[in-house]
Amino acid sequence: MAASTFRKRFNTVAGLLLLAGLGYMFWPFVFGRSQMQHFCTTLPIGASVFQVQALVAARGYKVSSLINGEAFVHDPRSMGRFNCVLHFDSKGLVSAPYADNP
Repeated sequence: MAASTFRKRFNTVAGLLLLAGLGYMFWPFVFGRSQMQHFCTTLPIGASVFQVQALVAARGYKVSSLINGEAFVHDPRSMGRFNCVLHFDSKGLVSAPYADNP
């Protein structure tokens, strides 16, 4: 009788952990687009490269190297599916449009 109760509790806990793990894995694919779109729109125009890099790091995103005044921000958990394209000039950030990478 006690082994049966232990087995039921173990299976319940294991099932909940499995569901939580799957939810954590698929979270970026379900809500990643809206989170990245919001991040792109909240970047301050005129911010320096270092300020933008600090904002990117604070959100847990990654930014590519700046090449010809352009860089890309992506969420590594979604494997680069959702991007923010950063355009810089000599004064700072010019624009940061969202780009979907199917």
